[in-house]
Amino acid sequence: MKLLNYTYMKLIEIYEIETAEELSQIWCNKNRNWCAWQKHAGQDFSVDAAINCLARTRLRLAERQDKAGKIGLVEVELLLSDYLLHKHKVAQIAAGATA
Repeated sequence: MKLLNYTYMKLIEIYEIETAEELSQIWCNKNRNWCAWQKHAGQDFSVDAAINCLARTRLRLAERQDKAGKIGLVEVELLLSDYLLHKHKVAQIAAGATA
């Protein structure tokens, strides 16, 4: 399973998003059809989309109060960080790094 699909399902599970359009626009700073196209084409996160999603994940992690939400966001944060490091050789992102 692609990380993009897993992230989408996890964010729905913890009530952060309701639609793929939200993931595309709000979390990845892409057009509303981006997630659907990536899934259709069998693609995963691009570098910029993963960085934007990671930045949004960290922002929401600081804001969430419930345990289940925090646990889910920590999992997404770790998966995105690992993906960026091992797939794209990005070790860190700057605080507030969104496009």
